Amino acid sequence: KLTPFGKLVVKALTDQDMTKTQLADTIGTSPQYLSYILYGVRSGEKYVPAIVAALSLDPRKVEKAIAA
Repeated sequence: KLTPFGKLVVKALTDQDMTKTQLADTIGTSPQYLSYILYGVRSGEKYVPAIVAALSLDPRKVEKAIAA
């Protein structure tokens, strides 16, 4: 099950017509590891700022999603 942060990222990917693989390449990780972050298997602390920047996410929404 996607985490609230994962849902935010998947929605942004859809809005920007971008794939998870493209995002993973952009932030320098594997699509598998990106999925681990989106599903909450890994915290992805190291990658969250890069994901936020790559998708131009609203930092307030991200904080809320991560805190949820």
